[in-house]
Amino acid sequence: MATNLQANLKKEGANLHVHNRTESKAKALLKEGAVWESSPADIAQKCDITFSSMFADEGLISTFKAWLSGKPKKGSLYVDTSTVYPGTVKQLTADAIDAGVHFVSAPVFGRPDAALEHRVLFAVAGPKEAKEKLQTYFKWMGRGTLDVGDEPYQASVMKITGNFFIVSCVETIAEGMTLAEKNGISRDLIAQFVSNTFPGPIYPGYAERLAAGTFEVTPSSPGFPVSGGIKDLGLMQRLAQESSVPLPLADVIMSHEKEAERQGKGALDWGCIADILREKAGLEKR
Repeated sequence: MATNLQANLKKEGANLHVHNRTESKAKALLKEGAVWESSPADIAQKCDITFSSMFADEGLISTFKAWLSGKPKKGSLYVDTSTVYPGTVKQLTADAIDAGVHFVSAPVFGRPDAALEHRVLFAVAGPKEAKEKLQTYFKWMGRGTLDVGDEPYQASVMKITGNFFIVSCVETIAEGMTLAEKNGISRDLIAQFVSNTFPGPIYPGYAERLAAGTFEVTPSSPGFPVSGGIKDLGLMQRLAQESSVPLPLADVIMSHEKEAERQGKGALDWGCIADILREKAGLEKR
């Protein structure tokens, strides 16, 4: 995700300085003229605006602390596009204020291939002036923004909620297809029904994938792995528990994703829970 977002910035002529914990992942950007920096602290010293994208909270916390250690100049912007817990964002926002810089949360809706094609949507929250300054960059990287509010943590709440809708779609399609298949209706026919009844990128896209049973995640067939799904479902469950909000569907989906992980499918797209449901229904393995 991060590399594709950065590639869009570079195409638009941004003066790009990059750092990645795995240096080889930045090779394509360096070939296009991006400047390699050895640490987040070096980025802080040379850039007024910094974007980051992490898999989980721990990576964001350590990276942001390293960035602050570089003594960024007052008023610098740190923009994070990760899916992390709102409490983490609240703490980092407080740390940013103490350092005289601005923290903006802008998690991304969309897969890595969508990022490369400018089709991602940013949920953005932070100081008004900072958001206005960033609009050009968001236009370069994606198809639009949702202004969630002035408190950065609100964007994390939006992202977690949005992901709940998306994974619920996956579960609904998987259950419905299994019920249909067990009673003689083909999965392809259900995919056609879904595409005609629920137009848009989410429902039809997952319906086609679940019907075909192609869950391997590759550059030519992008997806969201079970491991990431379990992480995000954990964020949903934690937020629901701390908010005293029942979220029973998330509990059901988590049980299916964890079963997939136990079966060694952690690297497959999280839609592979369709096969978990097929097995429970007594259908032949694909």
